[in-house]
Amino acid sequence: MSATFTLGQENTSPKQSSESLTGTWHCQFDSPFGLQTYHLHIAINDAGDATAHAEVDTRDEVRKVEFVDVKVDNDSLSFAEVRQFGDREFRIEYSGERKGKDLAITRSFGERGGQESLATRELPKPPPKEDPAPVVEVKIDCLIKDAFKDSFLVGMAGDLPSRYSEEELKLAAEHFAAITPENCMKPERVHPAEDRWDFERTDALVQWAEKNDMTIHGHTLVWHAQTPNWFFEERDPETVKRRMQQHIETLVGRYKGKLQSWDVVNEAINDGGNSETAKTENLRNSNWLQTLGPEFLTLAFKFARQADPDAVLYYNDYNIESGPKHASSMVLLERLLADGAPIDAVGIQGHWRSGRVPFEDIEKAITDYASLGLKVSITELDVTIRGESGGQFGRRRFRNSAPPTVDDLNAQADDYARLFAIFKKHEDVIERVTFWGLNDRRTWRRGQHPLLFDGNNNVKPAYASILALADSDDDAAKRAPEPPKNVRIEDGGQGDYSATVAFRFDRHAAVSTIIPMDLQGRAKSHHFLATSSPFGFLTWRTGPFAVP
Repeated sequence: MSATFTLGQENTSPKQSSESLTGTWHCQFDSPFGLQTYHLHIAINDAGDATAHAEVDTRDEVRKVEFVDVKVDNDSLSFAEVRQFGDREFRIEYSGERKGKDLAITRSFGERGGQESLATRELPKPPPKEDPAPVVEVKIDCLIKDAFKDSFLVGMAGDLPSRYSEEELKLAAEHFAAITPENCMKPERVHPAEDRWDFERTDALVQWAEKNDMTIHGHTLVWHAQTPNWFFEERDPETVKRRMQQHIETLVGRYKGKLQSWDVVNEAINDGGNSETAKTENLRNSNWLQTLGPEFLTLAFKFARQADPDAVLYYNDYNIESGPKHASSMVLLERLLADGAPIDAVGIQGHWRSGRVPFEDIEKAITDYASLGLKVSITELDVTIRGESGGQFGRRRFRNSAPPTVDDLNAQADDYARLFAIFKKHEDVIERVTFWGLNDRRTWRRGQHPLLFDGNNNVKPAYASILALADSDDDAAKRAPEPPKNVRIEDGGQGDYSATVAFRFDRHAAVSTIIPMDLQGRAKSHHFLATSSPFGFLTWRTGPFAVP
């Protein structure tokens, strides 16, 4: 992440620069947790030694920060923030340089970055209150988990129930049949030290899911990221193998019979690739590979099978539906099967962007994996409206984002409908489709509006488009739909008018919105038309027209 602070008056001498930097400054920038306000306090003594601290206001708390390594050199300023997450320590670097009356400070956190902010002496205006009303009003009378109950499970991800509102918990239990823990079962969270486990949140999730009759999918046992360094200390292969086995046996064994499936190995294949790497497994140079070699995957699956013989065991990865990475995934899976690894299924994560979803590649990947005798799940589905996609860990950019337009939501709905048409077509292979998050606030793609509910838990058009597909006849469902054609609504009238447009996908879902239009001639009170769509005829009712 990056943030730019603007400080003080223009100065030339070191003393003047120091004086202009001292005092309190305020700035705001976005984060995965929402808007944060920094109240930054800088002090510089006569010897030129500087200190800095801040209070950081977030939606839920005020966090105090003591910056370290604070240095001032004429028009330059630098300092650092050290944060602790479990047993891992992160260092956030700040460096700045005067530019006229401003001081541009870059805030860098590993490979993350991308936003700027202006710091002032005055308190910033509070952010505008978010309009709780949806951009488009959607009515449904069927739940997505019920619509596909004869085809595959539909799930969501989150570390429920902790820190979720009652409304959000009700939403999750009502609409979804399966749950994946987003973070709390990852090695660094559940097993921070070799002799220490933290099962509080994982136990709570399992108990909540059982209470609400939800299937549980475990995520994740072996991964290159979010795994404590103690696993690899000494770098001795036998020691690392023993630690892996004990970790898997303890975690899987604790929930044996309660979890339906596990992501055993996550994201072992390198990003990118070319025609040459496509002929190989192209494994990521992780600590697991360095210490145990390619056998680490086979070992992980065997240890998981021993811990729970009935669990469905997955290899899970992103971008494996396309290009050289898909080819490498086939090479890897064929080798694992030949080595006797008890792998049952492949998880295609499904982090895609609206307008760029590789539908043909996705369908081919499903059939390719099925040809190996493996089941398939879409394990981390989100379709962003704008910005990045992909599943890379640690490369997110968080930006303030404008609300989605009606066109944005319609395009996203079309993409989701086409995706679910593919999934339904291959329902004999697909076990589960899991959305990675609950709503557009509870998502790692915050600001990109990727899910079926907006940030206020309102149903989005994508939900209605998926329901329409589920209710279509079997033959139509087996054809991935083309995007619907644009509809022209023509009528008489003069001046600027707007029309309330309501259309019904099927008996389960209806959408209404306000469409601005410039009409010529005389306006009529109502207008009706029917137009074709991938799901049959849509009936539109517009009106009454009104001058804004």
